Amino acid sequence: MSLDNLVREIQRKIGRNILLFQQLEYGLKYVVANGQFSGYSSELESIIATRKSSVNTQTLGKLVGQFVETSNPTRNDYSTESDEIKEPRISYDFRIETDENSYKEKKESLSKLVLERNKLVHHLLPELDPKSLESCKKVEKNLDEQADKIRNELISVQSIAQALSEGRKKLADYLSSDECEKEWLLSFLRQDRLVILLAEIASQVAREDGWTLMNTAGNLVKQHAPDELASLHKGTEHKSLKSLMIKTELFDFNEETTAKGGIRVLYKMKDGYELSYA
Repeated sequence: MSLDNLVREIQRKIGRNILLFQQLEYGLKYVVANGQFSGYSSELESIIATRKSSVNTQTLGKLVGQFVETSNPTRNDYSTESDEIKEPRISYDFRIETDENSYKEKKESLSKLVLERNKLVHHLLPELDPKSLESCKKVEKNLDEQADKIRNELISVQSIAQALSEGRKKLADYLSSDECEKEWLLSFLRQDRLVILLAEIASQVAREDGWTLMNTAGNLVKQHAPDELASLHKGTEHKSLKSLMIKTELFDFNEETTAKGGIRVLYKMKDGYELSYA
């Protein structure tokens, strides 16, 4: 190959590598922008749009730093979410399971590629002497080796992006399902102060057979949560404590005959169910 043709081939391979770097950057942006978000359902669209906008302005080095943290085995994020939940809140966190050595190797390899990309874009000309066959051959060899390294990382990032995309689709399908709507409803009902109080009563004043008298529970609710009970009676959906309790799917009910021939209602927590509350 003549020197002129070799120079033109080097120019082509420079463009090729820059394009590969752009593809890698695009894949990193997708994973970083879509791999983690949290917020109330009404705010989620705005939160995701803001995050994508922010990611689009970040440098390759910063993207790499955030990307490798998805596989950091020592990563430990602490939630700052409010204890008060006014509407459905969604949190999504995409992570890659790996060990400490693999995490460090990935961090090192991608960091080196960032340096190579900066060198290619900003500092290649001092190394390239278009009048020297030896210089041109050396640069061409380095460009080919660099392309192989970019492609290897690109395949990895694209496979991760594909897995993330599939995970997001499954989440979207679930969020639009009847099952999700039911789970959200149950979640809100089970955080109701009356429900928590009834669960506490069931655990504290139950008979030896595990059942608690609804009449006893009702009297205790009147003492400790009169405002909530009054609001329940004013509502249109749950006219009684029992109807509220049935909706939560947390309680079993039973009836027994009194000595005077009447009927009294009893309840207890279903086996395997437990409420978490402060």
